[in-house]
This record gives sequence, structure tokens and C-alpha cells, in this order.
Amino acid sequence: MKIKVETWTLNDLVNAQGKINPKPQYQRTSVWQPPKKKLLIDSILRGYDIPKFYLRKTPNDLIFNYEVTDGQQRMRAIWEFIEGKFTLDEATFDNINTKNLSYNKLSKTHVLKHTKFLNYQITVAIITEASQEEIRTLFARLQMGERLNPTELRHAIASNIGNAINSIVDNHSFFDEKECKIKNVRFKHQDYLDNAITLAYYDGSRNVKASDMRHLYIELANSPLDDMQPLLMKVNRTLDFMKRVNSYKKGIFKNKWAFVDTFFLIYKNLDQIVDINANMLAGAFDSFEKLRREHNSHPEVLIEDKENNIIYDKDLYEYIIAFKTSGADKNNTKTRHRVFCNKFLNPLNFMFQSCQQSLQN
Repeated sequence: MKIKVETWTLNDLVNAQGKINPKPQYQRTSVWQPPKKKLLIDSILRGYDIPKFYLRKTPNDLIFNYEVTDGQQRMRAIWEFIEGKFTLDEATFDNINTKNLSYNKLSKTHVLKHTKFLNYQITVAIITEASQEEIRTLFARLQMGERLNPTELRHAIASNIGNAINSIVDNHSFFDEKECKIKNVRFKHQDYLDNAITLAYYDGSRNVKASDMRHLYIELANSPLDDMQPLLMKVNRTLDFMKRVNSYKKGIFKNKWAFVDTFFLIYKNLDQIVDINANMLAGAFDSFEKLRREHNSHPEVLIEDKENNIIYDKDLYEYIIAFKTSGADKNNTKTRHRVFCNKFLNPLNFMFQSCQQSLQN
């Protein structure tokens, strides 16, 4: 690995935006909150020094010239300020009050400060001749001051299944944030799919804890795409069905276990499912979720006095217990799957077509 240190201006960084990949697999998604972004821009306007950026040259990439190894959050903040996505808080320096100061206002009413802003110098380390392992090692060491969550650490592993999961998240319309309502902060979309695929790949025989998902990434690190194709095709088809259900109740799978359990129900019976009544399944699942939330604090009322209890529901009780206590434990995922089969697969004539063979087995 070779590193050459260069001096750029913010204007150089802005002009290079379209040629810099801000989200290689090992990088986190945008996680900085507005106060941190505003503080960075304030620091630049005051002429304070900011940390070095690391960019890896990508000569074989047809779209990008570089990918970000370190400094992604700072780059995003700079680009977003220039794109007018946020303004600054109140502060006064150099005879400028920055309250509600936008980049557009800076360029029009504070010309000298705007010129100084664009000419602000940053240090950029250009990385060449680096292997994937060297890049990931460098990334992990540069992040030692800010703890990565398990999903971010998992996606720093060089793995073909990780690449495939990223591709599905980026390209499958289920993960349109406005539709699914799952906010993709800190690899949340990937985390949901990691859980679901780990459960599906091991057919419920393993837990779906961080160590188990990491095991999946390592086991399939070098697996050829052709070998993974049957798995990935089933994953995409399962998400196709889930998108149709979600279209009737947007955000119905916003809860992680709601997503994972529904995914596993459909995935496991996919060979027998010809079609689904998405509207009816959405309504049934929505009613189930409302009851779960209603009794989540005191599920014991669901199994009291079976003869006279009009809300008696042992399945829902067992689901809530398996949902609340160590949800990633394999015994609890099995319990929730059994309940889902009872609740949503048994009335086959209404919600699914041609699942009889799956139920008989």
C-alpha cells in the first residue's frame, strides 16, 4: 500500500464529488446529526484545522476515481451545506452573524468569506496499490476513536455475501426509505437483511446474533456468485412479495422482528407459494401487530381463564414472550415462526395460494 499526501481546496473537493464513491462496502452510511455538521462548517469558516481525508484510487471503477476510506461524514457535511440542505446556528465572528446562514447566502452577501471558504485547504491522503484487507485494516484503525456498531464491523469484512446484500439493499425497491419507513442509518437496511438471510440460510438452526451473522459473512466470504444465485433469487422474490404487502400498509415491517419473521415465513414456503393476497395479508398482520403492542406489557392476560377469556390467545402470548426476551435466540425464532404459520399460513384460501404441501410437511 502506498500513500501520497496532497493539499486540496474545498473547491477541489466539491468539483470531485461526482468522482468520489462515499459509500464503499466497509463504510458507514451518513450518521452525523445536524449539530455536528454545523460545527464542522463553522470550524472551516473560522479557519480552524480539520482532520485529514483518506481517498483510495480506484482505477478499475468505471464510475468513480476514488472511494472514501476515512472522512466520509465530513465530506457529506461539506457537500450537503453547499447543496443547501442545512443552515448554521447563531454565532458571530469576523463581523458575520451565522444565524440561518446558508451556502447561497454566504456566496451572495459575504463574497470574501465565500471565496475564503472555497479556498480553505484540506489534507488528502491518496492511497494506491492497496489490497482489500489493507484498506479494511486501515479503516478499522482510523475508526478506533469512534466505536463501530456490530453491523458496521460486519460490513468491514471482505465478503461476497456482504457485497450481494449491499447490492440488494441498493437496488431492491422494497428498501425505498419513503415506502418501507426503515431509516437507513448506520447500515440499518443491511442489518435487517443480514438477520433475515442468516435465519434463512441456516434454516433456523443458528441464533441470529452478531456472532452468527459474522459467521455467515466469513463462511461465504469467497463463495462464487453462481453458487449464491439460488439463495439471492429467493431473497429477491421474498422481498417482491413483502413490497406488495407493504404497499397496502407502508411501514408495516418497520420493526426488525416484524421484517425478519415475515421474511422467514415467506422464504421458507416460497417453493409452494404461487401468489399472495397482499391486501388481506397486510390487514391481518397489521391487526396482529396492534394486538401485540396492546398486550406487550402484560401478555399474561392472554392466557388467563381460557373458558371465559374473550381475548384468550396462547399463540400471541408465546410470540410476545419470544419477541421480548432474546429475540435473536434460535428457540425464540422457531416459536415466532410457528406462531406466524398458525396465524397467516393456516387460512390459505385467503392469503396464500398453493401452500398446502408446505403445511402438510
